Amino acid sequence: MHRFIFHSDKLCPLLAGMICVCCLLSGCHMQARTEIFASKEGYLITIGEDPTDKDTRWAKYLYEHLKKRANDDEMVAFGVSEKEMWRVIIRIDPTLQEGFRIAIKGSEIELTAADDRQMLWLQYQLIKKISKEDPRIDGSDLPPAIINLTDTCGTFAFDYQSIYSPSGLNPDYTGVMGLNNFDDSWGIWGHNLRKVLGDNVDKVYATIHGKTDDSQLCFSSEEMYRQIESYIVDNIGEKGSSRFVIAPDDTPYACTCASCTAMGNTEKNATPAVTELLLRLSQRFPKHSFFTISYLSTKQVTDKQLPSNAGIIVSAIDFPLRRIDGKNAQEKKFMQQLNQWKKVTKNIYIWDYINNFDDYLTPFPILKIAQQRLRFFKQNGASGIFFNGSGYSYSSFDAMRTFALSALLINPELPVEELVRDYFNQEYPLSKKWLYDYYINLENSVQSGKKLGIYAGIAELEQSFLNPEKFIKFYDEMGDYVSDAKGKERKKLHELQTALSYTRLEMGRNHSYDPYGYAQRNGKQIQPTPQVRKWLTQLKEHHAFTGMEYYNESADEIDYYIKEWEQYILASDIKKNLFLGIMPSSTPPTDKDGLKRLTDSTHGLPGNYHCGWTTLPKEKYEISLPVKGINKTGNIYISFLNLPRHRFYPPRQIEISKDGAIYKTINLETDDSVEKGELVKITTPIDLNRAELVSIKVMGAKKPRAQIGIDEIAFVP
Repeated sequence: MHRFIFHSDKLCPLLAGMICVCCLLSGCHMQARTEIFASKEGYLITIGEDPTDKDTRWAKYLYEHLKKRANDDEMVAFGVSEKEMWRVIIRIDPTLQEGFRIAIKGSEIELTAADDRQMLWLQYQLIKKISKEDPRIDGSDLPPAIINLTDTCGTFAFDYQSIYSPSGLNPDYTGVMGLNNFDDSWGIWGHNLRKVLGDNVDKVYATIHGKTDDSQLCFSSEEMYRQIESYIVDNIGEKGSSRFVIAPDDTPYACTCASCTAMGNTEKNATPAVTELLLRLSQRFPKHSFFTISYLSTKQVTDKQLPSNAGIIVSAIDFPLRRIDGKNAQEKKFMQQLNQWKKVTKNIYIWDYINNFDDYLTPFPILKIAQQRLRFFKQNGASGIFFNGSGYSYSSFDAMRTFALSALLINPELPVEELVRDYFNQEYPLSKKWLYDYYINLENSVQSGKKLGIYAGIAELEQSFLNPEKFIKFYDEMGDYVSDAKGKERKKLHELQTALSYTRLEMGRNHSYDPYGYAQRNGKQIQPTPQVRKWLTQLKEHHAFTGMEYYNESADEIDYYIKEWEQYILASDIKKNLFLGIMPSSTPPTDKDGLKRLTDSTHGLPGNYHCGWTTLPKEKYEISLPVKGINKTGNIYISFLNLPRHRFYPPRQIEISKDGAIYKTINLETDDSVEKGELVKITTPIDLNRAELVSIKVMGAKKPRAQIGIDEIAFVP
């Protein structure tokens, strides 16, 4: 039984463990208290015997915030009152074995918490529960409560928990949901030391392969230590309890100057020098906490014991998002990594992922997987969780997911279905069942063995969980719910409808002219359906919603996506295409869906390699098409992607053969200056009379990790 489980002091330990999970949910009632609060004149907020300054401060906080929500100022009092009121006693007790405690005796409710964060959360749990039973108190803006007002105690599962998403970053709600405020938690975060070093960064460049290299930093540098020390003293101060990440840049190489090498650094292991700096800063600032990241050049575990104010943030990037079954090799490897870090520190934070970073707008059913991972992390020594989401950019279902994830961070044993249902029941009175049924179906569609891709296009999402037929039905029904809903619900549904218009466009493009596609086939031509314009028009309304400017981590703009749709798909330069529907083959083999995409007369969008492109990761490929029976002259049309920032380049050479004989060789040059991507078109005349096979041999650019993106091979008579 986990230590964060809630329990009742009046129950035997085994029974308490069984009941605690149930009593967390606002829909469950261990002791019937229906409409009890309205039976008295109001609420008296007070403090117990021998109060501390913190007791008084938190009692005043509850008094002020409960009073703001009351429809009568006189129904909330502080200290003393002659009225018949509920008496709420506030107490901070750092020695409390549990993190918080609720004790009820008669008309007294005593709230005790070990620290400020749990007291803040506990007070809003109380306010929400009161508002549900007493119409004189307004708690409509608060998320559903996950505890009931019974004799209950418990502890948060993790010492640190934050969610990097729009709702998780809202400073008005982080404390309400029991989250750490990310923006206030860290004096330095991630790979951001360069911001601290400023104009002096050139003094601490790493030495790699015997030369100064500005792509990495030197952590044995005295200048590095002095700059960080000055930054903390000048901007944070020596008191307080801020956290700092001391981590190399996001590259795999380490500094191997004489000093770093003497500490133990090797070409791809920066752990020794980084650890020495961590130890030095921890000693210099004992009130603050210092972490490094187990990632790339610091993945190697240090052999030195870290002090109580130092720790490690372990990246879960190599631990795929899939159901945990105890059999997967990557799962076991990650467990071993945590077990190694446990030997040197008790402060192990996990940097985990809750979004598809190539597509924020398509639903991403992470909750049941996240629940399993939280249990796994806790069992293997994690004390903190950072859920990396879409940041300040809109993400579909973010508010619901943030509520559910924040509850699971407090107690990973809570039933996901109940959390989702409670949220939709509160926030979507008209559409609650419809939304719940669809979202839970998504969660249940992620079968064992399948993974959620955190960098995935629509084709991969369909293979993982996104059933086209069910999504299209859901999307088509949304218009009626938007029309019938009122107030905030209508606005939120309209916002979701706008975001999912991107998903509908991507699904339509991916399916081209099949029943789920954007077009209809007429012989050797395709024609966009009238609905496509409606999808685009709906997506254009994204300007009305905060944070819906970009659709992915790369800050690709929705407006630019729409522009490319109109330019390359609706106004496509491929009209009649005699290769339409022909199934190519390739050497080496590539996936059939990708090959099928090459002859669907639907362009990829140059701004995003996921949008319609077939990726050829090898340097050489040969693609063949059976052309027997065409018997026409015309032009072969081939289009490639040039998107240097994602390492996509057109091939350096193309060799076109007809029935085994080389017909034409074309050499291409690469333009590395292209920023947003471009479509590179090759057109050459060819006579296919009596021809049976056309082959296209492509040879990729000679660049590190270069890939070839190809979207269309057409024959235009």
